[in-house]
Amino acid sequence: LAAHSFDSSAQRKISADVEVKQVAAGNVATITKRVHCSNDGRVVIHFLKPEEYFVITNSKGEMKMYIPRTNEVLLENSASLSSKDELVSIFMSGRADDLGLGAYGYRLQSSTREDGYIKKTFTSPTDGQYPTVEIVYDNFLPIYCGYMDASGKTVRKVYFSRYAPAGRMMFPNRMTDITYTSQKDSTVARTVYSNILVDQ
Repeated sequence: LAAHSFDSSAQRKISADVEVKQVAAGNVATITKRVHCSNDGRVVIHFLKPEEYFVITNSKGEMKMYIPRTNEVLLENSASLSSKDELVSIFMSGRADDLGLGAYGYRLQSSTREDGYIKKTFTSPTDGQYPTVEIVYDNFLPIYCGYMDASGKTVRKVYFSRYAPAGRMMFPNRMTDITYTSQKDSTVARTVYSNILVDQ
């Protein structure tokens, strides 16, 4: 993975336009936003549609939200709000190898090579929802992440594609997230990144 690692000291901030289209129960919802990430863990997200508001988070899970329409400011502190979950932040901080799973107690269980791809299996003794996660790599870059429940069934699939250089790192400009809510139903979210700027 060293060939694609990112020196966070060389690039201090990255921003990108993001469009998320989510399909659930036959309904389509679209979210557009601008994401700004700093190598100190600070993330600023300017949501544009369907409603304008700002969210500022850090790696500790401290979150501040500002809604211009009502002039409201909301504060919250929760590990689930950590900026470590933002995809740009994960790649910027050099955590693409495990997609940030290590920060949540996951440990590498096995690593195998299949049909030219590398597959790594991570397990967590504390995560009851997704105790096992598999990541598949092509040329050392993650292209698939599968989340399994306690029975070993894959209940969430995430695909990463359209890799392109962003400064000194390779970044997936498209992410497709499929979550199976039942045997017949699923929620699909497609996230597209564009206009990526480095140190600007």
